[in-house]
Amino acid sequence: MSSLALEIDQTLRQLDAARASRLERLVRDALALVKHDMAPVSENPVIRFPLVQGGKPITDEDVARIQDEA
Repeated sequence: MSSLALEIDQTLRQLDAARASRLERLVRDALALVKHDMAPVSENPVIRFPLVQGGKPITDEDVARIQDEA
């Protein structure tokens, strides 16, 4: 185990549950960011949009109403 991993582990053991959870989230976010930066860039990157819960499709009437309001 590296000295950084050991320090994180020791710190997690000393923190209360809420702060330990926050530290874990920060470390996981940092790892995800670094792993994303290491990923090879393709010539045709895939663009991903967040999933919208409970959304509905936009109809032609919706588009016309929005254009009228503009």
